[in-house]
Order: sequence, then C-alpha cells, then structure tokens
Amino acid sequence: MKKNKKALYWLVGIAALLVLVVISWMVLETGVEISSHADFCNVCHSMEPMVASYKASIHGGNNPRGIMAACTDCHVSHENVFAHFAGKARSGTHDVWVTMITDESNLDWQAKRLDREEYVYDSGCLTCHRNLETATQDKKYHDNYFDDVTDTQCVTCHEEIGHSNLNKYLLETKYKYRFNE
Repeated sequence: MKKNKKALYWLVGIAALLVLVVISWMVLETGVEISSHADFCNVCHSMEPMVASYKASIHGGNNPRGIMAACTDCHVSHENVFAHFAGKARSGTHDVWVTMITDESNLDWQAKRLDREEYVYDSGCLTCHRNLETATQDKKYHDNYFDDVTDTQCVTCHEEIGHSNLNKYLLETKYKYRFNE
C-alpha cells in the first residue's frame, strides 16, 4: 500500500510540474507577444514619432495586404531563441530606464539614426525576406551581401525601411518632451 501511495505522490508531483511549466510558458509567450508591437512600445511617449513613422511605412501595414511587422521583428535579434529573449529583455530594461530617468528632450534621435546598424538586426529582415538570396532583381547588390563580400547590413542601404519619413515625425514632435518648463 505504501508503494502505491508513493507512486501516486510522484505522479501528482510530475503532473503538477508539467501543468506549471505549461502555464508558465503560456504566460511568457503572451507577455512576449503583447510587448512586441507598436502599441506597447508607444506607451513610452518618447516613441511617438517612431511609432507614427512606422505606421506610415510599408512594414507598419501601409501596403496592399496590410501586413505588419512587429517592432521586435526588426529590433531584436532572431539568430537563436536565447539571443532573442536576451535582446528583448536588455532592450526593454534599457528603454524603461531611459524613460524613467532621462530627460527625453535631451535625447538626440537624429544622431541615434546614424547608429541604426546597432539596433536593427538582419536576422529579423531575413525572417521574411529570405527570398532575396535567390531573387534576380537587384541581384548584384544583394549578392555581395549574401556572399559576405561586404560588411553592410540591410539598413545601411534601406535607411528608412521601417520608419517612413522619420525625420519629419521627429521634427514635428521635437518640443513635446520638455519637462523642465
């Protein structure tokens, strides 16, 4: 009788652990999905010009099919699962810190645009655009990239691909973030 009771405890424990793992994964997946899109990113008002320009772009749904890329499709690495989650955690923590601690009116968004290769990942582009490797149109430009002849990244040439007319939106919202007045 004691053996059956011990086996039952093990079975219940394993089942409970399995349920806990499944629920934890569902919560994590839901959190990742919710925090991947422009509406979430726009919670921090410093992102307003970026979200507005994104929504005006082809990747923001302004295309015949209405297909949209999530912010994390471009701004988080897709090399592997660890890189994706680590990058998302680092980026999210950094953005919250900057929003809470920094006077956003002093952020130089124009200068940050020049460093776009640091926070836009080709692995995200290639998730949707892998067909460019075999495409015939503009082949000479992309062949150098795919043959590792050049160190350029997608956004080196495609500067405003995810944020149409970002400069215009940045200038329009330039004085929105004055906290010291």
